Amino acid sequence: MEFIPLHEAINNTDAREVERLLNSGVDVNSRKPDRTTPLHMACLTGIVDMVNLLIAKGAWINAQSIDNTTPLCDACSSGNIECVRLLLQHGAIVNPPFLRSTPLHEAAIRGFAEIALLLIKAGANVHANDLHYGTALHNACSSSKDPNLECIQNLLNGGSNVNAIMNHATPLHRIAINSQSVAATELLLAYGADVYSRDIFGRTAKDLAPSGSKMEKLLAAAENSPRPLIQCCRLAIRTQLGPERLTLVHNLQIPNILVNFLL
Repeated sequence: MEFIPLHEAINNTDAREVERLLNSGVDVNSRKPDRTTPLHMACLTGIVDMVNLLIAKGAWINAQSIDNTTPLCDACSSGNIECVRLLLQHGAIVNPPFLRSTPLHEAAIRGFAEIALLLIKAGANVHANDLHYGTALHNACSSSKDPNLECIQNLLNGGSNVNAIMNHATPLHRIAINSQSVAATELLLAYGADVYSRDIFGRTAKDLAPSGSKMEKLLAAAENSPRPLIQCCRLAIRTQLGPERLTLVHNLQIPNILVNFLL
């Protein structure tokens, strides 16, 4: 089948062979049995020149594989922001239809903060909820190592619901189960994470944190201390503004210190 050499050349990152095959008339949109196109594979490699070549030859920007994954999803998982930017410039759909695990999910699970920010600015739906993994914020908080705080911050600033539910588990539950990162816990708490929220088994994040850990002590203190009034005011204003209008705070005629406080 004619798609095999082209896919193999891309998989081997052999740009010269890819160009030769395309110039010989091989279909740039040929598919593997899983409906993966050459552009899908090139985006996984993260090689910008190869992606650019395929686009120039007429590759379908929004082609979907058998599981509805698009090249943009693969570019986001590869971590090459230039590939992501190139696809967006050529019309890649930032919220692909029929796909619950979005490009933003792919970037978030890997902690690619700059890509997440780029997608959010392009209109990515921060509330999209994957059946198995939850929201992109759930993904960003699921690392077994220290999660990328900048990525979490970008999602929160982009309007992600800090108390979004997946099987009754919030992003704070995910931190407790995986990394027990104190810094990430403090960040979620600053954005209004509910320490009393219980998962499907009735457990709070404190219940899931290792006994005696810094995270457990931090959450215990949060459970037993009322949130400062100034923090309640900040969260209430952010909620009222919503994610769309929150980006316009910079236009308000208020001191920068208040702008930074709200954001």
